[in-house]
Amino acid sequence: MTDYQKEPLVSRDVSMRRAEQDKLKIHQRKEMDNRRVSAPQSAWNQSVAASTDTKMRELLSQVRRNPATLPTELTMRNGTFIYSNK
Repeated sequence: MTDYQKEPLVSRDVSMRRAEQDKLKIHQRKEMDNRRVSAPQSAWNQSVAASTDTKMRELLSQVRRNPATLPTELTMRNGTFIYSNK
């Protein structure tokens, strides 16, 4: 014999909402797992695409050749002086 006194009886609507919430949680968990698995491959694809983009390489080389820098006083205030110390 089943003892139903431990759990209160709920309406059909409530049990349907709970079932839908459970399905949604399972679906979201699967999506997060899929994204977590595909993240390294996605990062690799982005890096390969960035390295083969000739326009971006040319722009980055121009930025590196540009002698303009941030003022030392400003970098010291913002805490980036240790990274851009001359």
